Parts: sequence; structure tokens; C-alpha cells
Amino acid sequence: MSFPKQLDELKSLRQWVAYRLIWNEKKGKADKRPIDPHTGNGAKANDPSTWGSYDEAMNFAVRQGLIASQSGGVGFEFGNGYCGIDLDNVVLEDGRLKPFASEIVNLMNSYTEYSPSGKGLHVLCKLSVSLLEFGTRRRNDEIGLEMYDSGRFFTVTGDVFGGGEAKAVENRTQEARKIYERYFHVDGVKNLNTPHLRMSSEKFFDGLTDSELWQRIFSSQHGREIFDLYQGNLSSYADDHSRADLALCSHLAYWTNCDEARMDRMFRQSGLMRPKWDERHGAQTYGAMTLGVALRSVTPYIPVYSYSDSQIAEAISSRFIDTQNLYSKVEAEMPSLRFVGEYLEQKFKGDVDRFSGYKYRKTGFSNLDEKISLYPGLYVLGAVSSLGKTTFIGQLADQLAEAGDHVLYFSLEQSEFELVSKGISRMTARENLETAVSAIKIREGYLSDSVERAIENYRSIAGTEAIIECGFDTTVVTITDTVRDYISKTGIQPVVIVDYLQIVRPIDIRQTAKDAVDVHVRAFKKLQVDNDLVVILISSLNRANYLTPVDFESFKESGGIEYTADVIWGLQLEVMNSEIFDGDKKLKQKREIVRQAKNENPRKIELVCLKNRYGISNYHCEFLYYAQYDLFVPLGDEKTEKIRIVF
Repeated sequence: MSFPKQLDELKSLRQWVAYRLIWNEKKGKADKRPIDPHTGNGAKANDPSTWGSYDEAMNFAVRQGLIASQSGGVGFEFGNGYCGIDLDNVVLEDGRLKPFASEIVNLMNSYTEYSPSGKGLHVLCKLSVSLLEFGTRRRNDEIGLEMYDSGRFFTVTGDVFGGGEAKAVENRTQEARKIYERYFHVDGVKNLNTPHLRMSSEKFFDGLTDSELWQRIFSSQHGREIFDLYQGNLSSYADDHSRADLALCSHLAYWTNCDEARMDRMFRQSGLMRPKWDERHGAQTYGAMTLGVALRSVTPYIPVYSYSDSQIAEAISSRFIDTQNLYSKVEAEMPSLRFVGEYLEQKFKGDVDRFSGYKYRKTGFSNLDEKISLYPGLYVLGAVSSLGKTTFIGQLADQLAEAGDHVLYFSLEQSEFELVSKGISRMTARENLETAVSAIKIREGYLSDSVERAIENYRSIAGTEAIIECGFDTTVVTITDTVRDYISKTGIQPVVIVDYLQIVRPIDIRQTAKDAVDVHVRAFKKLQVDNDLVVILISSLNRANYLTPVDFESFKESGGIEYTADVIWGLQLEVMNSEIFDGDKKLKQKREIVRQAKNENPRKIELVCLKNRYGISNYHCEFLYYAQYDLFVPLGDEKTEKIRIVF
């Protein structure tokens, strides 16, 4: 599969996914399932951490045989100003286009290619504004037309429409607006010239009851569409409940004049209402987040007749601020507030110097250190049992201490004796695998010459590492107070490790497990921010993840972790990349594959990055895990081949 040079600018972006065709019995056609090219899991349209580069997506599709078997390919996720127009079943048998499709293609005059079926077209272009400026509708099923600039991906075939020279991907903002106005109808276009006032002559229906307002809404230009949503009909949104929720909320934002409480009340009266509306995702419910997105797309109506000409002029020009005396006034009356201009003058360069100094802090794992530096932040590592998450973090702690960092390791499950004996065993393996001694034999008193040397070596590298045995009654306050006390007494900012998150006892026994974890994650984040620390939390995963690749849903109480952590890692068996783990069937076969993989020596383990606020997030690192010696060896490290020869 080759693409024309006109797509080179898209190929340079990290907005690519692979996809696989999955037959949908209900629809009678194949769905295109987007795939994260790094993990093989499902990609998410609004989560760039599940996207990759063009080369990564293409290599995955080739390795999996998707292109050769015509069972899939690669696609482009929209965002960053790129827009796609999908024309479905518009190519006639003689190769000509339906009249409306021909009009759109000629008007857009941008890169156009055939869809995989050969019966449709995809037009790719750039926009200077969001489609939300045009309105909220994205589909016209009567003619088979869709338009997206986010929340969707398009398959990319490289099969140029007409077979001639491809057109470049051009900026077509005004042309797209014309198409939208003609085929989607404008519903609540913002007035971009007056950011503070929505100039309109229509009266607002504040005095109506909810029932009366619904009737006005149903009688409006888009009343049929809104009535379908009110009844819970998802057909216009491809059965995508979340998109339908947002569409109804956007209409309600307009008709209630951005009255969030009334929007919530009226949404609950609709057929779209479901328990998910009140589910919490971090600090907010799903409903509150949906209402927030809808409110950002609508400007409240302010009757012009209630303002004088001078007041209107003042409102429009209020963005031009006289900063001459503003800083001193704010400093006197609002000491906690600082404008960006003042921050740039007083503090920004110092923060740059401070932050850039952390780029040299490394984990000690050669393959991981090629991807990241350990900047101050909240890190979470999750894995199912038997994959060595405690060993991995314990080895990382040793390597940080060896590099001179101070480490406070809060162990809520294993004793200092257990963890130190693991470290000694690891040292014997690092010295010589042929004479290495396991941790259990060391605990049993087998103190050979290699063990004695390892003890001395371990003492020399671990002098700045402290293991704090906590027990099951430890609270987050115990841990954070210990860290603050350490900083106060030593003046040193340690790396803080908590093993593990779900064992930390709730302060309030009435809290659910989910609420407790959310509270603890926020407390550790505050500790991290207040003291500019690296804080690493070990987390367990859901039992349902034992036979599936690791992803955000794998983490217990994933809301608090997903939204608060700066970096999220997951450990998984390398076999989880096999195609068999994509579906829900063949459980017996999956269990046998996992059992065999766990019995391998060494085990092949993969670290997957799901989120990274400090750089590239779509990466993975492979390791050989020698469980008997509590040792992780980076695959590709120069020592790896020596270890393989020994074993």
C-alpha cells in the first residue's frame, strides 16, 4: 500500500491507528475497529495516547496481516485542525458521482480518495475553526453525508479519486461552512465578533415551565431531531449514546440560556437518561462533564435592549486591560493571584532551570531511559499478580539509590527482610548468573561467597534507600506526614514509593474502596506538587484484566488514577499482543497460553505506557524477568544476550 506525496503532512503527525474489520450481524456489514498500534488494544478517538505515528500503524497492520488479507488497514484520527467529509455510496456503477457529491468534491477542491469499498469518498481538508462554530450535527443519513474534525477516524486507502494527480490537503474553512449550512442546517452558530454579548432580537422563554419549554423546542426548526433524542432514539448517532447525550445537552444549553441546573433537570426527563449520568469520573460525574462540554459550545443570550450603547461598547472592549496599575492592585487585594505577564517577568526562567535539571534523572533501565526522564510527578504502575510489579519497582528503587537519589519505600505488604533479600539475590545475578542465589535460599541461611559479596555491593549502592514497613493499618496521612518530616529534617526531596495503593487504609471507614482510592491518589498528588517530588504508586488491576491486555479500564478505581496521575504504566505478559486476546471467547485456550507464559524462564514482560504528561506516551519496553532472582533485564540491553547464553 502506497500513499501519494500529498499525504506526507498527515504522515508526519502522531494521529494514526490501525484498524480491523469486524462483521456486525445487526447492521449486516463490517465495522471498522480502530487499534492502538503499540498495544494492540482498541484505540480511542478522544485519547491521543492510543494513537501512533504512520510508520507504527502501518508496521502493525503489516505484521498482523491486515493489509495482505484485506481485513483491515490504517486510519487517521481527526484533531489539530484536520477535518474529514465522508460521502457514503455516492459512486455510481459507471464511475460518475451523485450530483450532490460532485458538488461537494468540486467545492472543497482538496485531497479526495475512494473509501475501502470503492463506493464512497473521503475528502480531507484543514479548518481554521472548530466544527462546533457551525453547529452540533455531524450526519445527514438521508443522503449519506458525515463531517468530523474530532471524535472519529477515517480509513486511508491512498486510492486517489479519479485516478489522476492527487490534490493537496488544503484549508477549506469557508467551503466547509457552506456545505454545513446547506446539508446540516445551522443550529446555534456563535457570533464570533462579539465575545461578551450574544446579539439577538428574540425573546428568551424564562417564564415557561419545563413542559411548556419542551413544546416550544419540539415546534422549532430542529424540533423533530430534538424530539427523537428526547425519546431516547439513537439512530441518528450510529447508536453512540454518548454522542446523543452531548447533542441533546447542546440543544438544551441553547434553549435554557446556559442554565446548567435546568439543563440537568430537563435531561433527566428524557429517554436518554441512564445510571451512567451520575457515575463519577474523578472529581466530576459523567453528566456534569457532558454538560460542561455542551456549555462551551454556546454563548449565553443577553438581551441587547437592556444595555446602553456605552455599556455595550465597554463590554466588547473590556478585554483590553490597562495593566499599568493592575499588578500592584492585585498584589495588595488578591495576593494568591498572579497574571501570566508577571509570572513571565518574575519566575518563569527560574522554573525552566529547575525543571530542566531533572532531565538527567533516569530509572536505570536502559530501554525505558531512552523514552523518558523521571520528572517530578505522580507515577502509577499496575499489573496483575505474578508479573513482578514489586520486583520491578524494587529494582528501580535500587537503581535510583545507586545513582545517588534518596528513596523512601513504603511497603504495606512485604517486610524489609523480604525486600532486602530480593535485592541481594538480584545483586548475585548481576555479578554472575551461574552462581546466583534466590531470595528464599538467602532467607534460609545460604550465605555463600557470592551472597556475601552481594551484601557488600548492595550496602554500597543502597545507602540512601529506606524501607518503611507499614502494615495494613497505615493511612495516607501516616505516609505523607513521614515524607514531610523527612524533608523538614534533612532538606532532601526523596523519591517516594508506595507498595501498594489499594492496601492503604481509608481514614473514614464509611468510604467505599473507589472513594478511598480517589482520595488517596489526590492526597499523594498534593504531596508531590507541594514538595516537587517523584511519587510512584503500585496499583492492582481488575480481575477481569487477567486475560486481556492492560489499558485504562484495567486499573481498579480507574477514574481517580486516570485523571490525576502524570504517568501511567502497566506490566503485562508479551503474549497479550496475540490476536486471540482481542476478543471475549476462547477462555480455556487463553488461560493455557497465560499459564505457559508465566512458566517460562525468563518470562517475557512488556511495560506499556498509557499516559505521559512529559512527552511521548505511546511507548512500550520489553524485559526478560528472571523471577527466581528478582531481576528485570531490558530487552536489547548488551547484557541480555549474555544472560540468554547462560540460560
